[in-house]
Amino acid sequence: MVALLLLFLTIPVAVFTKDVKCPDGFLHFKRTPTAKNNHTKDWCMKVSVYENVGNRDNARSVCLDDNATLTIPENREEYEAISAYIRKANISEPHAIDGQMSQRCKLKIFRHQLLRLKINTTAWPGDCNIKKKLFSFDDANTDTTFALSQFANSIPNGQGYFQHNSDPQLFWVDECMKMISTTDTGNRTAIKFADVSWCMGAGADESDKSKFINSVLCGRRPL
Repeated sequence: MVALLLLFLTIPVAVFTKDVKCPDGFLHFKRTPTAKNNHTKDWCMKVSVYENVGNRDNARSVCLDDNATLTIPENREEYEAISAYIRKANISEPHAIDGQMSQRCKLKIFRHQLLRLKINTTAWPGDCNIKKKLFSFDDANTDTTFALSQFANSIPNGQGYFQHNSDPQLFWVDECMKMISTTDTGNRTAIKFADVSWCMGAGADESDKSKFINSVLCGRRPL
């Protein structure tokens, strides 16, 4: 009996783990699980090409077709890997990514425009500071800290209003995040990649080429 017990104890125990697999077209990224990324160990991302995903609802719908959400790179390594794929696939920039200005903060910006007050989202106290809750995100599985440090310009960098005669001023602001500089081939060491654009996308007769966004970064858990 003792001999059988010793034999059992010396038999190696195999630990079987399921291989991580992303759907076709998605890149697989290993992540350090933390509270800020919903303890995500593995994440799949895909650059989906579709016209006028500068329209935020279009972008969400394209991702949803792959059972995914809008997403954003969590660190420099993810951004560079995605950029390398974009260059290889010859996909034009910019690219729609997760992140949209909160409606409460947008109202604060409109009020500052109306009163002609200085807009400074890096110095504002409270939720509308860029490091706090200026932006809301669809994706709960990505830590956005790195991405929010990657704006090359102050935010917002595009805002204004339309007015006809004595009608009310109709305010607007660029509020949806987009990814840029993916096709640059120079020194990429400290390149910034975050910017914002108008969330309605391009109209049929739109002359402003900056509103044409024809690819979106989608993310999901592995299969």
